[in-house]
Order: sequence, then structure tokens, then C-alpha cells
Amino acid sequence: MRRRAIPLLPAAAALLGSSPAAAAGAAAPQQSMLLLLTVLAIIGAGYLLAHFVVARLQRRFLFVSGAEYLLLGVLLGASSGVLSDTTALAPVIAFGTGWIGLREGTRLRLSWLQGLPRWSARVALVEAVVVGGGLTALSVPVLVSLTGTSAQEAWLPAAVIGCAAAASSNTATTLLRARYPHLATGTLDTLTHASRLSEALSIFAFGVLLCFFHPAVDGALAHPVPAEWVLLMLGLGVTLGGLFSLLVSSESTENHRFMALVGIICFATGAAFFLGLSALTVNLVLGVVLAHTARGRDLSDTLGRTVAPVVMLLLLLAGVLWAPVPALQGVALAAAVVFGRLALKLLSGWLASAGTPLRADFGRGTLAQGPVALCIALSYRLIFDGPVVDLVFTAILASVVLNELLASRVLKGLLVDAGELRQDVALDGGAGGGS
Repeated sequence: MRRRAIPLLPAAAALLGSSPAAAAGAAAPQQSMLLLLTVLAIIGAGYLLAHFVVARLQRRFLFVSGAEYLLLGVLLGASSGVLSDTTALAPVIAFGTGWIGLREGTRLRLSWLQGLPRWSARVALVEAVVVGGGLTALSVPVLVSLTGTSAQEAWLPAAVIGCAAAASSNTATTLLRARYPHLATGTLDTLTHASRLSEALSIFAFGVLLCFFHPAVDGALAHPVPAEWVLLMLGLGVTLGGLFSLLVSSESTENHRFMALVGIICFATGAAFFLGLSALTVNLVLGVVLAHTARGRDLSDTLGRTVAPVVMLLLLLAGVLWAPVPALQGVALAAAVVFGRLALKLLSGWLASAGTPLRADFGRGTLAQGPVALCIALSYRLIFDGPVVDLVFTAILASVVLNELLASRVLKGLLVDAGELRQDVALDGGAGGGS
């Protein structure tokens, strides 16, 4: 497993219409424009399809699936078109992960933390330790036995699996609220806030992980230790947040805020990759700073309204980046990740519920695994390469797709068993034959 060098800054400049000198360092202007137009066309078509077709099916049949976008990405990646050039796609993927990181950061306002429902923080912290730590420890021997790599080399990919597994998602709770708009339940509130906090913890843990496995920088006069890399990562996010808070403080319209956010993410993501740090985590810290400005809530709303097409794009490009792996190894590792995460989720729910009014099977409601886990997998795939990386990437994608597909129905079953949802509630809140 080796670290991949990515010419992110030149490529990003080319994609965003920078000077000809910068564009020449990444790709020809015609190819960059073709790539940009192709990506924009796919985003537009995919967003319309998701908005008018998939969203209705999801509410009706209670499922969340990104498998169709992954499959489309695999087909596009196998073609000889412009999307088959994964190096040129790197800045687009990095931009998308930065967008998710910034969005999660802008939602971490102090007022939100102070108003957390009781037990939410406990659930998130127990999940981070039990699921993240437990699956990391489980993945090490599995990777050693499947790939023949040493235990020392297996710790990084195993920890990446752990970070992705610990990240929950609000996709299932959001879908249940859309299906049953009049449903009043404390369980959904606790799950919503706990999953948001677990996403932030997973992003931060992934950033720290990359600091501890940060390779020596060629030609550097000094080689920082992991703790210094962590401080540099945090300092970069805080500093950029302070600088950009001056930029966004005067932006009063939605369009102005959107364009400012695009520039912020491009700059912060480029700086993070130049230093070999997690762009996802740097943007998270930056977002926390921006969340406490006068426009913090407006920025969070702007990012939230645009997150659906960004997630769709990331799923598509994840399919493009996917490389075939040995079938037996891929199935074995994916099964270990999926079933290991399920068992540890149930265990963490049982532990978190001890001494509280929460049900002992509360962990059934925490299976959703969405954009943050996907971004962790993509970030790992962009920075490192090799057979083990491809195997881990495949296992995380399989886990995300399967858990998203099942999470909503499992959560509905938890609410029915808890007496908070009638199984025959119809879409309009009346009696009927809901599925």
C-alpha cells in the first residue's frame, strides 16, 4: 500500500477555469471543459431522476439506495470516455468530500450541542468506541488472513474501516419523517442527533488517523510527529475559517453564499491535500468556525439544500474509481464488515441503553451508513493505492449500500415494537395499509 501523489491544485484550477499555465499542468483545456460539462450533465440528469422518481419510490417502499449510481459509475469507468481518467476526476471527488465535511461542520453550532436530547451524546460516544474500535480490531486479522499483509501494515486499512463503520447517517430517520410527517417520537429525535454527532466524530477520527500514518515529506527540513500534524490540521481549519468568515459575512443572497462556499471548499481542499492531510476533516473544522458567524445558519441551510446532488455525484464517481478485486477476498471482507458492524451496533445500543429509558435493542435504529462513510472511503482511495486499498474500498461501498437499503425498514420495526408507530399508519397519517 503506497501513498498516491495527486496534482490536486493544478487539476482543480483547470476544472474551475483558472489560468492557462495551471491548466496545462493537469490536462488540456478541451479535455477539462469536456470533463466539466460531462459531470454537470450527469449531475443534472441524476438529480432530476432522484427528485421526481427515486424519492417517491423511497417514501413509498421505505428504502434508500445508491446502488444504481454506483453501477452507472462502474459502467462509465469501464468505458473509454473522459470519465475513465481517474486522475482528472481527483479534484472533483476531493471537492465533493470537502462539501460534505463543510456541511457537517456548519451544523455543529454550540447552541445545537447545548440542546442535544438526553442520551444522544452517550449513544454517539459509545458507538464511536464500540463500533469504530471493535471493527478496527476485527478487521486486522481478517485483512492479514485474506491478503497476507503484515499486522502492522493492516492497522491503517482496518482503522479506515472502523472510522467508516462508526459513521451513522440520518437518511433512515429523514425518510421515516417524510413517510409519516405527523409522527411524534423521542426515539427519532435521539437517533437524529446521535447520528449527526457520530458523523462528526468519525470525520475527526479519520483526520487524526491520517496524521498518525502521515509519510515523510520529501525535501522537508523537518519531519513533524503525528501530534504536530494534528495541530497543523486543526490550525489550518481554524485559520481558514477565520479568514473566510470575513468573506461570507457580507454575502446576503443565496447565490452569493453558494459561490463563496465553492471558493472556500476549493481552497481548503487544495491546501489540505498539498499537506497530505484529510480535506474532509479540515473542512469540518473550518465549518465549525463558520457556523458561529452571523451567517452560520444561512451557510448551513445553503449546504443542506445542495447536498443531494453532491452525494449522488460522489456515489457515481465512487463507481468510476472502483477496481475489480478477487471475488473470494471481496465477498469475505465485505461480509465481515457488514455482519461485524451489525453485531457491534447491537452491542453498542445495548451498552448505551443501560440505566436509561432507551430500549435494549436501540442499536437496531442506528444501521444507516451514508455520505460520511462514503467520503471516508473515497478520501482513502484518493490518497493511497494498492490491492489492499481496492479491497477495503469495495468492502466499505458494499456496507454503505446494504445498510442504507435495510436501515429504514429496520428502524420502522423498532418504532413499531416501541409502540411509537402504528404499523397500519398511511401516508397521510390516517388508517390504511402502509407497507
